[in-house]
Amino acid sequence: MYINLINLKRWCLLIYSIFSAVVTVIYIMFNSTFYKLDLVRYSNDINYYNKMSAILPKGLLQLNGNFSQLNSPLLIIVYLLGVLICLISLILNWEPYYKRTYTPLISMIGFLLPLLIRNGENIIWMLLLGLIVAFIGSIFYVLAIGKVYR
Repeated sequence: MYINLINLKRWCLLIYSIFSAVVTVIYIMFNSTFYKLDLVRYSNDINYYNKMSAILPKGLLQLNGNFSQLNSPLLIIVYLLGVLICLISLILNWEPYYKRTYTPLISMIGFLLPLLIRNGENIIWMLLLGLIVAFIGSIFYVLAIGKVYR
């Protein structure tokens, strides 16, 4: 039982980072609009040209609604729960000095990026950057904690 708890403390941040990436990708797939650009029609039809010229600066893959901020309750809960798991991981490995690691803070920054920073007109880039940073931080966390419990 105690070994399972140690393994859970070690792997929970990486598992949650993977879970949040899967939830984010599924959400983007089902709640986004993918525009295929027809180059012949783009050069010949002025209405199509105007429509696509308005869409292209925001990116081809966009979340519905306000593209510059995260307004999905599901994604906000997923990222706030990620911040909470990072804090719990930091607290669980804080007391003994030899187990102390600051690597959950890297993942916390990754989960906070989409919630706090507005990058231009499309939030998807900030979601992807946040997930990459959270995933890298969780890998470093697993490696740091793995050396302690071996």
